[in-house]
Amino acid sequence: MANGLRHVLPFTAFLTALLATGACDASDPAPRITPSTQRPASSAPASPPESPRETPSVVGPAPADLRDMDWSEVPVPGEFCGVPGLVRVDATGDALATSRTWGTVRVSRTQNIVYGDSDGDRRDEAAVFVGCDDNGLTQNADIAVAYVVYGHAGKDLAVIGSITPRQKSAAYHAGLVGVEFAPGRIVVSEKWFRPNDAHCCPSGDATTVWTREGDRLTPGAPRVTS
Repeated sequence: MANGLRHVLPFTAFLTALLATGACDASDPAPRITPSTQRPASSAPASPPESPRETPSVVGPAPADLRDMDWSEVPVPGEFCGVPGLVRVDATGDALATSRTWGTVRVSRTQNIVYGDSDGDRRDEAAVFVGCDDNGLTQNADIAVAYVVYGHAGKDLAVIGSITPRQKSAAYHAGLVGVEFAPGRIVVSEKWFRPNDAHCCPSGDATTVWTREGDRLTPGAPRVTS
């Protein structure tokens, strides 16, 4: 055993010296990379999250024909503007709420309501246009917009989902300017900003098809038309 140790120890010393020599000749190692927690600066707001739903969210009773609905009593899902839960607007169609993204915002529901049947049950759904702004803090108009799609869940009114712009804009969020119902889908027209467009006047046009499967709305890729 002693003879074995005499052979092992010189080899171990030789290996240690060889590794030390390689370390001295090697170039300095690169500094360790630490992931950044900061987001890159951008003048364009973050895209709101998609809001597909596996099951519709019931908000109250509904007439057989949604054209007979008193929309002034219907709450608005605020997720399109980063507001959790439902927002109940006042008689003017407005409400103040707290957004996770923008702080205090004003959520507005307009009278722009489009009806159509996308699920083939011979009862129309309704797409209600909603928006939110910074409550007059700046000169900006809406900072987020959506079409909230309502439909029947038995005899109740339910939120099927919120349709938001999908086309990316240079500085401001894209706008929604039209919606059409078709079997199994909802087709949305968008206006988007090119780099040199003024805030008032987006010059780009795009179309996004949202597919409906049961009570789930899934957006396709936006198609630029101009």
